[in-house]
Amino acid sequence: MEKVNRILSDERYRFYLQKNKALEESRPFCHHNFDHLLAVARLTYLLLLEEGCRFIHKELAYGAGLLHDIGRWKEYQCGGDHAGHSAALAGPILKRAGFHPSEQAIIIKAILQHRHSAPAGHRSPLSEALHKADGMSRLCFFCSSRKDCHGLERRPQREKLLY
Repeated sequence: MEKVNRILSDERYRFYLQKNKALEESRPFCHHNFDHLLAVARLTYLLLLEEGCRFIHKELAYGAGLLHDIGRWKEYQCGGDHAGHSAALAGPILKRAGFHPSEQAIIIKAILQHRHSAPAGHRSPLSEALHKADGMSRLCFFCSSRKDCHGLERRPQREKLLY
């Protein structure tokens, strides 16, 4: 997991996480912090293994999971979709971490599609797993802000733990 550890030690990566944290301090709903990103990375890899998708290796799954929400702060400040912001910010980090250009493209596509912006059939296995993992990472059934959450009906773990 050498490349993943390079992501974790990347100054810009850490800076983006701090920006997310600062803008979400008073937010009562889900935060987009390191715990969330790591949970998504782990679940993404687990889902790929369970689905028999062994050609996407662990570092790709973790790279996508750890980077998929790093542009959330930009959505708060400038509008737009955080998936697009995150994909744009992820590119240089992936390059510095030593991912091959073809690996970078796979991860960036997954980040762009993690909110399901691509039509069915045009999503990569990594995009699908990342999207599912993002929803499953939330412990909505245990959340104190359930009653005010606008996205609760879309969350697979709104009633019980699935993973």
